[in-house]
Amino acid sequence: MGDKKQLLVNMVASLVNFAVSVGIGLVLTPYIVRNIGAEAYGFVGLANTFVSYAQLLTIALNSVAGRFITVAYHEGDDSKANGYYSSTLAANGVMVAVLVVVAVPVVTFLDKLVNISPHLVGDVKALFVFIFLNFMLSTISTVYSVATFVKNKLYLSSIANLAFSLVRVAAMVALFGILPPKVYYVGLAVCLATAVITLMNRSYTRRLLPDISFDKKSVSWRSIREMLSAGVWNVVTKLQQIMMFGLQLLVANLMISPYLMGMLSIVQTVPNQLSGLMGTVSGLFYPEQTKYYAQGKHKELIEDLKSGMKVTGFFTNIIFVVMLVAGYDFMHLWQHGQDTGLLYQLLTLTMLGLLTSGVATTLQNLPLIVNRLKKYSIGWLVYSAISMVVLIAFIEVLPKWGVFLVAAIPPLFEILANVTFVPIYASRCLGIGKFEFYPIYIRYFASTTVAAAVCWGIRHVPPLVANGWISLILTCCLYALVTMLLDVVLLLGRKERSMLVGMLRRKLHIG
Repeated sequence: MGDKKQLLVNMVASLVNFAVSVGIGLVLTPYIVRNIGAEAYGFVGLANTFVSYAQLLTIALNSVAGRFITVAYHEGDDSKANGYYSSTLAANGVMVAVLVVVAVPVVTFLDKLVNISPHLVGDVKALFVFIFLNFMLSTISTVYSVATFVKNKLYLSSIANLAFSLVRVAAMVALFGILPPKVYYVGLAVCLATAVITLMNRSYTRRLLPDISFDKKSVSWRSIREMLSAGVWNVVTKLQQIMMFGLQLLVANLMISPYLMGMLSIVQTVPNQLSGLMGTVSGLFYPEQTKYYAQGKHKELIEDLKSGMKVTGFFTNIIFVVMLVAGYDFMHLWQHGQDTGLLYQLLTLTMLGLLTSGVATTLQNLPLIVNRLKKYSIGWLVYSAISMVVLIAFIEVLPKWGVFLVAAIPPLFEILANVTFVPIYASRCLGIGKFEFYPIYIRYFASTTVAAAVCWGIRHVPPLVANGWISLILTCCLYALVTMLLDVVLLLGRKERSMLVGMLRRKLHIG
C-alpha cells in the first residue's frame, strides 16, 4: 500500500473512531451526571488528574519507546529493536510495582487530601482504585501499541480503540441500569475496556512484528538508560502540562468549590475530545515523519510537517467554530437542567487554547522525532510555571471570578507558547528560518476568523436558535459546511486538497 493511500486509510479509520468516541461521550456524560450529580462526576476528572501525576514516573520511558523501536526497525536492526521492546516491557512491570506502593496510601487517605462530601467518600475512593488499576494495566501494555505505529497501520489501532469505546459504554450502561448509581462504575468500565484493547494490541504485535517479542536475554539496562536519557525531558513536558492544565480541577476543588469543579469538569469534555482529535490527526503523520528522519529525508520531513499542520488545523477548526457559535444551544440541550449560561462561558474559555493548538500540535511532535527535548521541555515548563503563579495570584485577588480564571488563564498561556515558542523551536531543530511555519499560522488564524464571523452572521441574520437535537444538528452541519469550504480555500494547499478529494472519492466510490 502506497504512503498516500495508507495515510488516507489511517485517517478515515481514525476519524470514524473519533466520531464514535465523541458520540458515546456526548451521550454518556449527561446520563452519568443525571445519575450521580455534577459534584460526583467532577471526581472522575480529578481521578484522571491524579493519574497524570502518576504518569511522571512512567512517561520518561513510554513516551520515547515507540520512537526508538521504530528508528531501529527502519534502520534494519531487529536485534536492537527487540532490545528496546523487551527492556520497555520489563521496566514497566517494575514501575507498576512502585505505583502500587504509592497508590495505596493515596486512596486510603483521599478524603484528607481533597474535599469530598461525606456521603461520597466510599464511592469516590472506589473510583480512584479502579482508575489507578486501569492506569497500571495501561502502563504494562503500552509497548504493545507500538506495532501499528512501526508498520504505519494506525487503522488497526483505531479498530482497537473503537472496541475499547464500545466495551466501556456497554459496561457502564449495564452497571448503571442494573445496580444503584455509583461513580466508581466509570472506573470499572474503563478497566474492562482497557483489558480488551490490551489483548487486541498484543495480537497486532504478534502479527505485524513476528520477529520482535519479549526476551529476558534482550532486557538491557543500557537500552533503558538510553531511552530514559531522551525521555526524561518528557517528564518535564508532562510536569508543565500538569501545572498548566492538570491542576485546574484540583485548584477548583481546594480554592473554589467541589460543585464548580464539577461544572468545569463537564465542559472540559468538549475541549478534551477536540484535543483527542488533534492528537489523532497529527499522529497520522507521525510514523511517516519518524521514517523520513531515520532515512535522512530532510526536505520530505519539512513538507510533511506543513501538511500535518494544515490538515490538523482543518479538522480542529471545523469543530472549534461550530462549538463557538452553537455552544450555548448545545449546552442547553446536552446538560438540560444545569446552568447553561455558566457552562457556555466556561466552555468558551476552556476552548481558547485550541485556537492555536490546532495548527501547532504537529510541530509539538518534532522535538521527540529529532530527539531534542531538553530546551523544548524547559521552555514549556517556564510558561506553565508562570501560568500557575498568575492563576493563584488572580484567584486570591478576585475570588468571585475564581472558576472563570481557572478556565481562562492556562489556555491564554497555551496560546502564547504555541505562537512564540513552538514554531521557532521547530525551525531551529530543522536548521531552517525561524519564520518558516508562520505563514501557515497566519492562514489558519485568517480562516478561523472569517469562518467564525460568517457563521455568527448566519446565526443572527436571521436568528437561528436550535430548540431540539434535530435543529441543532442541522445548524451545526450548516456551520461545519461553511467552515470547511472556507478552510479549503484559505488554509489548505494543493496537496491537502488532493488528499481530501481522494478521501471523498473513495467514500463515494468515484473514479
